[in-house]
Amino acid sequence: MINKKTSAPQMMHTSHEELERQNKRQSWKPFWHLIKNVKFPWLLIIVCIILNLAQGQLSLMFPQYTQEIYNGNFTVALAVTAVLVVLGQAILTAAIQCVARYTSHLNHMRFQNYIWRKLSRLPISYFEKNEPRDLISRTTQDTLSMSEFMSYSISYWLRGIYTLVMTVVLITGYDWRLTVSQFICIPLTYAIGVIAGRIYFKMNNRVQGRLSDATRYFAAVLPYLTLVKLFGQETREEKAGNSWLANQFKTQMQNAVYGLAISFAETVTDLIRTLVIIFTGLWLLREGAIDIGQWIAFYQYANLLNGNVRSVMAQWQALKRNQGACARIAAATDAEPEENTGKLNAGEASGNVEFKNVSFAYEEQNVLNDVSFTAEHGKVTAIVGPSGAGKSTILNLVERFYLPGQGSISWAGKDAREYELQSWRRNIGYIPQDAQLLSGTIGENIAHGVDGPVSRERLEDAARRADILDYIKSLPQGFDTQVGENGARLSGGQKQRIAIARAILMNSQILVLDEATSNLDAESEYNVNRTLKELSKDHTVLMVAHRMDTVRDADKIVVMERSRVSAQGTHGELMTASPLYRRLVELQRAGVEV
Repeated sequence: MINKKTSAPQMMHTSHEELERQNKRQSWKPFWHLIKNVKFPWLLIIVCIILNLAQGQLSLMFPQYTQEIYNGNFTVALAVTAVLVVLGQAILTAAIQCVARYTSHLNHMRFQNYIWRKLSRLPISYFEKNEPRDLISRTTQDTLSMSEFMSYSISYWLRGIYTLVMTVVLITGYDWRLTVSQFICIPLTYAIGVIAGRIYFKMNNRVQGRLSDATRYFAAVLPYLTLVKLFGQETREEKAGNSWLANQFKTQMQNAVYGLAISFAETVTDLIRTLVIIFTGLWLLREGAIDIGQWIAFYQYANLLNGNVRSVMAQWQALKRNQGACARIAAATDAEPEENTGKLNAGEASGNVEFKNVSFAYEEQNVLNDVSFTAEHGKVTAIVGPSGAGKSTILNLVERFYLPGQGSISWAGKDAREYELQSWRRNIGYIPQDAQLLSGTIGENIAHGVDGPVSRERLEDAARRADILDYIKSLPQGFDTQVGENGARLSGGQKQRIAIARAILMNSQILVLDEATSNLDAESEYNVNRTLKELSKDHTVLMVAHRMDTVRDADKIVVMERSRVSAQGTHGELMTASPLYRRLVELQRAGVEV
């Protein structure tokens, strides 16, 4: 907490610099990449386009009827036709809103499906460099913006272009001086639209960046308010939160000021255009070059022309805003997924797990150097050593969260990479030190690693062997009890036993335990260790432990020291042959945490 708080100004500076780099790139590649890869409902999008073009065509017809009416050529047929045109526009507007809204929701779902599919296939290393909280806005806000653009803006843009071209053709049939008066104003409207598009692209990136910063801060602090209160740091964190919010507010106000300036420029342009039409029309009326019907019809066409220019530029601005959204989405979706070239089914294998001359480094820091050992099937292999020796990294490599830099890891005589990744992980029952539970019921969490329905008898058996069944039965809703977010309604020991029950129910060939019984009371630990001892007879068990009394009965103990294997053997053998192991045991006997 303190480190995050202290580094807040630096985080803000870094975020601002990254946003500026994004603003300068403005590449279209991410946009076309998404268009190519997301499965859009193109038929519905085409329907929206057709409806919009039809509405545009009706809007072109109405000024002609107005001209006829003002010129005194009033007939019932003309009046009925004019009414039908107006009614048709209303019906088409409702139809466009209905179809476009449905299309937008469908697009949003498919965008989110696409991003979630990509995110779920990314390696753990990606989430260590990019906080998951930052990815939330990409799967919500950015996808919503893109889905609305695909549903509304494209069809509006095409309608605007079509109506714009047809309006230009129609107004050229009027007095050339009226036409020239409008063409003088169009470049100004166009210039304002282009400038606005560039501004909106930059400001949207900045606003989204500041919003992500604030969201990241509060998501990091709120779950740990107890820690903040324990150290009396409410005022300090309040100031930090206010700092993030102030930066967000400042950026939003800058965006609002730019928006007001653009709106003012557009209003002035409209005023100039209207005055030009009025004075030009009055002059031509006095000369008798046009009649009142022509002037009113031209005025309507001029408004339509200006509206279409504005509409086309508005959709251009929307496109520029979504260009930034696409860049943020592409930053996640273009990342390389986990390597998964294996074809073998790990569930059909059984045997030893072997590390052979394995080396691994996080970034530039060596964590494992030339590590070799074998975890034999039907036996318990324990890994011990001081903090930072590489024990947890070994488990991460077994799970294939990372790949060895050198050397190989094999299972049943075949390289781990030859096995299909999901079947490999389903073949591993992993029990971490800090059990992770999903929001849902106790039963759902225990059965999470099993495909298909699970009978109540199997749930109860796994819970009994994990020494949690009596507690579950004491609850009013039993296995249907909600655990809360990450098991917030359960104690640490209860969560741990549920995680153990989950691994037992999976019945995987490999059991990986990372200090799995550390949160249990003495009786529960005894019962669970007895169950694990039974499971080890027909499983490969690999465990990491800090408490030396937990591993003394292991069939093999691997001692890690300074990223290397310094010794291997049983407890008795290591007490004689390994000074480090003997020292660890003696320190723990003296009550020193190792």
